[in-house]
Amino acid sequence: MQAILLLGILIGQLSWASEAQKHIGCFRVNELEAGAQRILRRHRYLTDVQVHGALDHKNTEKKCPTSRQSFSHDFSNRSVSPWRYSIDTEEGRFPKEIVVAECLCKGCIINNRSGHQVEDHNYNSVPIMQSKVVLTKTQCSTDPEKYSFTKSFIQVPIACTCVRYRSI
Repeated sequence: MQAILLLGILIGQLSWASEAQKHIGCFRVNELEAGAQRILRRHRYLTDVQVHGALDHKNTEKKCPTSRQSFSHDFSNRSVSPWRYSIDTEEGRFPKEIVVAECLCKGCIINNRSGHQVEDHNYNSVPIMQSKVVLTKTQCSTDPEKYSFTKSFIQVPIACTCVRYRSI
């Protein structure tokens, strides 16, 4: 009986600690960006910086290419499951902009028997997801002039891969 009681207390303390972690800091409006950057620094993924710089207007078309660009330095163009990057923007979220991948084909670009590259629907292009920390600003309960952050994890598509078609 004591073990169950101790286990209940431990679980209660753990859930209280996780609740306490939900709201981080209390910042003035002009301190929000710097505060968010300090908190996110250990959670930021280098790919955001790399890909954000690689975004260009050449890769904005939203259609499946008829062939892979085998000489491209960009994985997204050489893949049998090509993708493009775009920016997801949300006010009040830190980071405000997140780089996301979008698969360009439903199938995968495969060489057919005659050696031509075609979209094969016996395969599927699917996004590869990565868990990412984001912060959302909320008003501080102690000072309505200040804001705190709520930390959460979201799933972000970072690339696409080719998988066998799944029949149900």
